[in-house]
Amino acid sequence: MKRTLAAIAAALITTAVASAQSYPGDAGLGTQRGIEQVNGSGQVGTVTLFRRGANTRVVVAMHGTPPGRIQSTRLYRGAACDSLSASPAYVLADMHAGTSQTTLHADEGKLLSGNYNVVVFSNNKAGSATTACGHLY
Repeated sequence: MKRTLAAIAAALITTAVASAQSYPGDAGLGTQRGIEQVNGSGQVGTVTLFRRGANTRVVVAMHGTPPGRIQSTRLYRGAACDSLSASPAYVLADMHAGTSQTTLHADEGKLLSGNYNVVVFSNNKAGSATTACGHLY
């Protein structure tokens, strides 16, 4: 019985690692950073960066997003969330149901240099309020 359970556990672990691979040579592990609420929005989450050669896959996953609302996500240059550049460095795919996935032509190391922040907005209309921000370092 113990050997059977150990064999099943080993098979599940091996399958999980194999299924997580999505790019040749990529173990499926990304670099994850937190995203904090802004303006009392209650929205928190993570941004995960996956190296894809010269590109980087950026996945934003938020909790507390209003059902059915489409929200803009952007990367801004700046040393922190309270000191952002006037315009975004990169426009990410709009967030649907709390998730945004975008592949950028930018090196992961550049994005994690401490000079970028991911910003989530209340909707995808011009002038919408900031609801969450996370510093990439």
